[in-house]
Amino acid sequence: MSYKEVPSGSVLQWIKETFEGKEVKDSRSPAGNWLGFTLEEIQRGSASLLVTVRHDMTNPYGNIHGGMMSLVIDEAIGWSVVSLDSAQHYTSMSLNVDFLYAIKEGEQMRAVSKVLRAGKKIINVECHVYDMKGLVLARANSNLIVTHMEFVK
Repeated sequence: MSYKEVPSGSVLQWIKETFEGKEVKDSRSPAGNWLGFTLEEIQRGSASLLVTVRHDMTNPYGNIHGGMMSLVIDEAIGWSVVSLDSAQHYTSMSLNVDFLYAIKEGEQMRAVSKVLRAGKKIINVECHVYDMKGLVLARANSNLIVTHMEFVK
């Protein structure tokens, strides 16, 4: 069953059955599919992703590139918003990231996002990225705005 065929009200359960605990390769997000992350856990309003830093994600110093860290964060935020099973679609209006520590190629990180407020038009979400020892590598917050855009096929 494709995402479009999922009955309303059961999207979160379908996501859990289809993606949770697995590497995501077939979501609506081509950029997210490229990341090759594992959807570690998803609950209503929150998501946790595991990502291994690959060579093509690094800067000249062998650490994750800031843009790639932002992509990981944005992807985690997107999954926490999708878990709300809203009839509306949302897109990022802002993404504020604090880069606190670097992580090297070959290392794994965990991005944990949580919806703080889901209003009628704007959703506010926070995300923290950790190394596997629990050190906070980055923290971010984002506002997403309701849109009437259709998904690209």
